[in-house]
Amino acid sequence: MVISKILLRVVLAALFMVSAVAKLMAIDDFELYVFSYGFMPLTLTYIATRLCIAAEFLLGALIAVGWWRRWVNLATLVVLLLFSMFLCYAALIGRTDSCQCMGRLADMSPAVSLLKNAVLIVLTLLYMRLTRKEERKACDTKCWKWWVAAGMAVAVVVGVFTISVPDSWMFGDEDMLYDREKLRETVEERHLDEGHKVVAFVTPGCPYCRMSREKISSIVKRHDIDTADIVYLEPTDIGREQFLGITYGSRPLIILLADGEPQATYHYRNISERQLAAFLKD
Repeated sequence: MVISKILLRVVLAALFMVSAVAKLMAIDDFELYVFSYGFMPLTLTYIATRLCIAAEFLLGALIAVGWWRRWVNLATLVVLLLFSMFLCYAALIGRTDSCQCMGRLADMSPAVSLLKNAVLIVLTLLYMRLTRKEERKACDTKCWKWWVAAGMAVAVVVGVFTISVPDSWMFGDEDMLYDREKLRETVEERHLDEGHKVVAFVTPGCPYCRMSREKISSIVKRHDIDTADIVYLEPTDIGREQFLGITYGSRPLIILLADGEPQATYHYRNISERQLAAFLKD
């Protein structure tokens, strides 16, 4: 019985903590996945995803130390049920892409992740049953445990935000280097000199180019923007020499054009949802 309780505690704690670390190591993908649902603006997504990671890691740590088991076990069950409800929603609207539950460690669709959560819920209920007698004991009110737990919470949150600082905190308006004359040639050749356009210079196989596409796509969907105003140009579209001449080899290079004249430039990290949406809706 004792071995079973210890084993279940270790498994549950490890899964929560590993899941949190895996999300943190693939934070860009996790951010984009959450943002793609349109629940919140991009700047808030940066903060919400990191708080989610911190809470998941902290919950795993509390399971591991075995303090306040009744409340920690209930919190574990509630978190798993809430995640499962979200995954049900994802499955119902037809999402089949990875839910980022385990970052890049495992590519799981919402349906597969639901199965994983079902197993975790069963394990949690089993653990709660095995620790019923301990849960019935008076709630431990030792002051030092509350201080230690509060210190852990602060350390975890600060650690997450230090390891991965939100893009909106680190990157503001930054002018990207590009060749204006070569850009003008391409804009005129491709008839991009009328109205407001977003022109993104990207290359196949570039992970940040892929994520830029996904981020822009989510912004377009969230604000109901005409996709005809978004143009992606690759070396095969305009020629390798012209592409490198414009971008100086840096990509992605994203430029807001008003009647062919550059108004702002972005790389992946500093794409501004508010500015881009306002520009295309103007």
